[in-house]
Amino acid sequence: MTSAVAIRRGFTVHPDAWLAGILDRPAFRIDAVDTPPSSWKARLESDDLFVTAKVGADQVADASLLQDLGFRTIDAALTLEASALTAPAGDPRVRFAGAEDRAAVEQLAGSAFVFSRFHLDPAIPTWLAHRVKAAWADNFFAGKRGDGMVVAEHAGAVAGFLQLLWSPGDVLTIDLIAVAPGSARSGLARAMIGFAAVNGVGDRRRPRGFRVGTQAANTPSVRLYESLGFRLSKAQFVLHHHGRGGPYLPKAGA
Repeated sequence: MTSAVAIRRGFTVHPDAWLAGILDRPAFRIDAVDTPPSSWKARLESDDLFVTAKVGADQVADASLLQDLGFRTIDAALTLEASALTAPAGDPRVRFAGAEDRAAVEQLAGSAFVFSRFHLDPAIPTWLAHRVKAAWADNFFAGKRGDGMVVAEHAGAVAGFLQLLWSPGDVLTIDLIAVAPGSARSGLARAMIGFAAVNGVGDRRRPRGFRVGTQAANTPSVRLYESLGFRLSKAQFVLHHHGRGGPYLPKAGA
């Protein structure tokens, strides 16, 4: 990913080359608390783009400014944190992921998600939202994202995975978690989180705290995290802009 480019005070653009490659159009994240310059206004009105903005849930004026520019509120993103978790520490169905799990994890990530910001955005086709999540999980096996991964098995097959990141202060962050629909309500998510709480990512570091992000629309996940000891620490509006709104089409040969 290239470095951020300051457009003006209060409006900074962060190109996202990885996401652009998946969406097949330029992708950006912006930090916006001010009106963009005319050049960016024109680009939003004329180009096929994908632009993300996140603002605090109490920053209603900033969200309104972005909506006036054509952004649409897609998600209310919740961040939850805990100093300790009440989760099962050992479950024979759970282990660290290995290279042999790559295909199964990618397939699961490309089919199990429903509430991600990409899935909630009506302008993004479901097949493309699935592709984003599949590529996200595959980045772990490619050594591009994630410090560890846990998998859970059910009926002899991988039925869940938990992708993990270390954050400053030895805070273990749940980056991505999914359970196959056929294995829902079987305790796999709880078991994977409990395994990570005790074992970290397998590098001998022990978590001093835990963090996870989810969507307000994802009530089952919010209930699970609260039952484990997580508490809400931050809420944000997530807004998307698709430029002139051209449809997302499969790449030739994809």
